[in-house]
Amino acid sequence: MKTTLISTFFLLLLYGCQPSLHHIDTGHTLEYRLGDKSLFTYNYATVYPPAGADSVYQRSGFFHPVNSINGETLTNLSPPDHYHHYGLWYAWTKTTFEGKEIDFWNVGKRQGTVSFRKFTDISDSGFSAILDHIAYPDSLSTQKVMKENLKIKIGKTPISGYYIDYTTTLQCATDSPVTLEQYRYGGLVIRTREDWTPARADFLTSEGFTRKDADNSDARWAYFQGKADKDDACILILSHPSNLNHPEPLRVWDENANAGTGDMMWNFSPTKKQSYTLTPSEKLILHYRIFILDQLISPDDAEKLWQVFSKEQH
Repeated sequence: MKTTLISTFFLLLLYGCQPSLHHIDTGHTLEYRLGDKSLFTYNYATVYPPAGADSVYQRSGFFHPVNSINGETLTNLSPPDHYHHYGLWYAWTKTTFEGKEIDFWNVGKRQGTVSFRKFTDISDSGFSAILDHIAYPDSLSTQKVMKENLKIKIGKTPISGYYIDYTTTLQCATDSPVTLEQYRYGGLVIRTREDWTPARADFLTSEGFTRKDADNSDARWAYFQGKADKDDACILILSHPSNLNHPEPLRVWDENANAGTGDMMWNFSPTKKQSYTLTPSEKLILHYRIFILDQLISPDDAEKLWQVFSKEQH
């Protein structure tokens, strides 16, 4: 089904029925566009936090902005309450490496960070890249702990919008294992637009949980959708059945989180309920499909999209 959808998409492009999908390399970012509409930007150069914030919150290798085709921006970058939130990004929180705890998520601790290294492939339909998970950056003890191979592919949806196939492969960078400790968050995460509060947006999981009770539940998919600036929009993230501890536990800010501001951070957190040790001889591979849609969807719509994705071999 995936091949059919993508093939149909590019046949339409070839015969001029749709604007062209293409990328622009600015020397700092890869921006993917459909005609003159910006879909998303991948920041591969280091981005520094807003003026006045500690430079420790710098980061490379993340997605922002992520936009709907209609031009609605759905991600939030380095808000003042959490400078270490980078739109759509990937990091592990509580890990153990050579007897020491390393936090690659909360970079303010100065224990770890994630850094883009290089692209291994770039095309108009996606890219592949290598990122380093680094312990004690900017110190004499700095060390690469894990290597991440990231593969991104863009596809056309059967409903209005597009999707990003997000595949990450994690390996040890040394001869020492790394334990991804049981912790309440870590992995693939998104910080959504500031005004998507409970009055403007709804969260739902494959098991029927809402924002009030989804945290710590398990899910095959989850979506967050509502009214953006002018149009409706939806973010739907699917977890593949081959993923670690699938259906995956969720970390979801409820309505009272973040000092009651009502905005949202959520992530699939496969080690939320049990730890996992990555050894030098193995790889941890996680597959997600992220739909960015220009309309609201129903649970049945989400389930149908997940059923298609679940049958694909990765």
